[in-house]
Amino acid sequence: MEGIENENSGSDEEWEGIDEEVSLSMQTLCLFCSEVFNSSELMFEHCRAQHMFDMVAYTGRMGLNCINYIKFINYIRSHKLSSSEIMEISKASCPWTNDDYMKPYDASDPLLTFDIESFVQEKLAERTEEDTITISQSRFEAILQKLAHKEMKLQNAYDRIDRMKEAAKTVLLCNNSQCSGVNNRTSAQENRSASGTIDDDNYYFSTYDHFAIHHEMLQDKVRTLAYQEAIEKNPAMFQNKRVLDVGCGTAILSMFAAKAGASHVMGVDKSDVIFQAMDIVRENGYDQIIDLFKGRVEDMPDPNEKMDVIVSEWMGYFLLFEGMLDSVIYARDRFLVPGGAIFPNRCTLSIIAVCDMEKYKEYVNFWDNVYGFKMTAMKKDVIKEANVETVKPEAACCEPVVVKALDLLVCQTTDTEFSSNFDLVMTRSCAVTALVGYFDCFFDQGAHKVILSTSPKSAATHWKQTMFLLQTPVEVSEGEVVKCRLSCRKNRRDPRSLIVRLNFGKYQNQYYLS
Repeated sequence: MEGIENENSGSDEEWEGIDEEVSLSMQTLCLFCSEVFNSSELMFEHCRAQHMFDMVAYTGRMGLNCINYIKFINYIRSHKLSSSEIMEISKASCPWTNDDYMKPYDASDPLLTFDIESFVQEKLAERTEEDTITISQSRFEAILQKLAHKEMKLQNAYDRIDRMKEAAKTVLLCNNSQCSGVNNRTSAQENRSASGTIDDDNYYFSTYDHFAIHHEMLQDKVRTLAYQEAIEKNPAMFQNKRVLDVGCGTAILSMFAAKAGASHVMGVDKSDVIFQAMDIVRENGYDQIIDLFKGRVEDMPDPNEKMDVIVSEWMGYFLLFEGMLDSVIYARDRFLVPGGAIFPNRCTLSIIAVCDMEKYKEYVNFWDNVYGFKMTAMKKDVIKEANVETVKPEAACCEPVVVKALDLLVCQTTDTEFSSNFDLVMTRSCAVTALVGYFDCFFDQGAHKVILSTSPKSAATHWKQTMFLLQTPVEVSEGEVVKCRLSCRKNRRDPRSLIVRLNFGKYQNQYYLS
């Protein structure tokens, strides 16, 4: 037995030596300073207390699994970043996704073999036990909902930081090459347009980044006051309701809805103006009611509950230009509760014939004599392009005809491409120089009805009217009935623009609205 005891005694000494080696091998260097700790757990606690870096929370925010965690450790070791620099990195732009970061920066680093997933689970369980309180299920769901909104706001903030960094980098590169930022932007846009190979959506949304277009729309009192009246004078449609604002821009409609009593408003916009909208919402004290999501509505995560109301100012020239109705229909089908409301809920597109020789001379006959030279070759292209113009009401020479009616509660994206046969009854004898399109929007789901009209007979709006010039003026007589046909479809090369084909009696032409 003594022999056995002696053998065990010798074995204990060997184990003590091994324990010392293991202890040394577990010594962990801090991620951000030169302090060394006897375990990875102690090091992470130090990071949380001294460097304001919570590995548990960061793992959740960045979605780190065991592989991405290893890449993260090798990245931070190789670049020696501070905790504040690490916190500025967003999930969308995380720089350690490259497989090169699977190669150990320090093969002896104990963090590379540390079980991060078990550590995170244990810490989350500990924190949950420490902070356990009893609340109602409804209160718990409300907290979860608010947390989801705050996380979305935080991610938007990180995305904004990334954009600002890229913008700053562009400015620096531009300065280094002694170029003009304005000229660069203009030439880039021209190149994109000429090539036809751009990311059309990004280019489209970028046109709403600048304040000028929002200034023009907000100055349009007919437009803005119609929405304000429709929303604020129908409080029963908004009080304690959840509202989705599609293409929120400066968040003006979101604030109308909040003022009308909405319990929660979600505004969504892909353009960078949404960052100013966040400040606007906060400035007006609605940040507890209105949340804003930067992106397309098609990319928006599902809310905890469906929306009761959709508000959107989606209309373009000739109603359908820009193709934004598709996004409203998508939002309706995905987010709106059954029986929910849409503002506006109906739209009509109308056509009239006009006699305006002054405009015709300005656009077409101008090319007959340009400083003594004939340039009639230009006329063909001029005629093909639809013009956005303010048409004088007295220029109309027939009663308007509705060529398309849309019920936004049931219409489909296929309804945006259509053909219509119709008759125009002439109210006077004259030479018809153009057909003109305009639209009306109806807010009539609530008790207080509102109509937003862009007719030449109504107050002017920024949409004006869309004028389709005839190849040559056509003489008509009072009471004459002219058979007409209109076909409208999206331009396959640029789905946000339109191709319109018009027949006026025996005359026909194809027009482009882009």
